[in-house]
Amino acid sequence: MSGAAAWVRGFRVVVGRMNLWMATLAGWLVLVITAITCYGVFMRYVINRPDTWSFPVSAYLLSFVVFLSVSHALQEKVHVRVDLLHELFPGRFARWVGVLADVASLGFLWLVLLQVWEVFHESWSQGRTDETTLAWPVAAVQWVMPLGVLFLLLTQLAMTASRLLQEPEGGPDAPPDPA
Repeated sequence: MSGAAAWVRGFRVVVGRMNLWMATLAGWLVLVITAITCYGVFMRYVINRPDTWSFPVSAYLLSFVVFLSVSHALQEKVHVRVDLLHELFPGRFARWVGVLADVASLGFLWLVLLQVWEVFHESWSQGRTDETTLAWPVAAVQWVMPLGVLFLLLTQLAMTASRLLQEPEGGPDAPPDPA
């Protein structure tokens, strides 16, 4: 194994572990959202005293779930993909079209990262608060957007590097691509 391949493998392992940790945290947050929602329903329909915080807190936590789990979804190949070219042109051609698509994805994710960073930074620097009765600082929720997109970008980078080095996409221990 070359030095570059070893570095890419190590990079994929580190990013993969972080992705798994963030996805696990997102799973626990789904449980918290469920409990908060049950509490809100109970207060509204059983006690007849609706609360003012359960819905916005659940919505904020849902954004954490999305941004913490999206990179793991990409890593595990359950993210939205189009496999038409792989079916029409198996082998080397599909692999290089895949590399081209990966590079385009990296460019797109870089632009998205810049945009979500700008949104977060603007909220942080201006001290924006939400418009609910909670009046929470918006940046307290928005920081997860650049973090999630950064890990999405790092995951895509690791997958692209693996494809370029012809490492099997299923991971370092997967059987080699017949292409």
